[in-house]
Amino acid sequence: MNTTPVAAALCTLLLGLSVWAAEPQLKVQAQLVPGSNVVVGEQLQLQVDVLTDTWFTAAATLPALQLPGARVQAPDGESEHLNPVIDGQTFYGMRYRYRITPDVAQSFNVPALTISAQPGQASAPLKAQTVPLSFQATRPPGFAAGEVVLVAQGLRLTQAITPSATPLNVGDSLTRTLTLQADNTPGLSLPAPLQAEVKGLRRYPQSPTISNLDDGRGNISGGQRIDRQVYRVEHVGHYQLPAIRVKWWDSRNHRLQVAQLPAVSLQALATSSYTPTFSIAQDLKQLGQHSRWQLSRHGMFWGTALVAVGVLVYLARVLWPRVPPLWQRGVGALRRVCRQLRLLPLNPRHEKDFP
Repeated sequence: MNTTPVAAALCTLLLGLSVWAAEPQLKVQAQLVPGSNVVVGEQLQLQVDVLTDTWFTAAATLPALQLPGARVQAPDGESEHLNPVIDGQTFYGMRYRYRITPDVAQSFNVPALTISAQPGQASAPLKAQTVPLSFQATRPPGFAAGEVVLVAQGLRLTQAITPSATPLNVGDSLTRTLTLQADNTPGLSLPAPLQAEVKGLRRYPQSPTISNLDDGRGNISGGQRIDRQVYRVEHVGHYQLPAIRVKWWDSRNHRLQVAQLPAVSLQALATSSYTPTFSIAQDLKQLGQHSRWQLSRHGMFWGTALVAVGVLVYLARVLWPRVPPLWQRGVGALRRVCRQLRLLPLNPRHEKDFP
């Protein structure tokens, strides 16, 4: 009997069973993008790839990352699907991104990260670690120590002037709106443009509006900051809002750039009848017109009543001290008349009153 086919079949079956019984694999890979050398204020990404040879039943669990001297933004659910081939074997997975922005010039060490995930056909969640990484942050040329460094791949700075009236008079106001947009830089990294005081104009800074820009697919592509300054004219004269200058480092071309906005000139005129911004003169006028008849009816009634009460109170205060003497005088005169007429009292108990 030829047992060779039977043995081959048994080997194939046993091999299949061993493959089926093997636990799924979990691999993690990490790299720094764009590299290990950046400038202060430049954002780099720590890309973490979580891979398996089956599938994932849920999202991977990533640990928090803290680097003293740098701002770290953890992955916010944003991920990228992967399908790499490693050593001839196909893997499936997701790519997560930590965004790191160094604030000081120094070396940074990224520790090994322990990633937990549940691949399909696995009996329990699996864990794997990334390799430790490091990078160096340096201060770009042209920036003094302690100066805020703005790093971007592109930058746009615009302004808009909105007067409350034309021409401007004393008491009027105008709003200067500055919009700063930067590519590949989060909104929180954008500094406030420096704006000086102008004598004769009272400045009221408004709270800035800070947000992130995206590429339309949910990926952050940059940041935006909108600053508004309200100026109120206090005196007649010619004024000039100062020019705006923003210095930034071009990470694409590796050079210092300066974005500028021109100064804004304006003339404030005098006004003989200044009406405040929140005037109630017209409201009072309309209120008087609508309530004139009610005031004439009800006002006269209550006014007359108040005058009458005041007169009565006055008379009471003046005459009351004179009441007791007058009463005593009246009683004495009555007694004398009764004695002369020899009249007897009607009440015997008071006979002593008529001796």
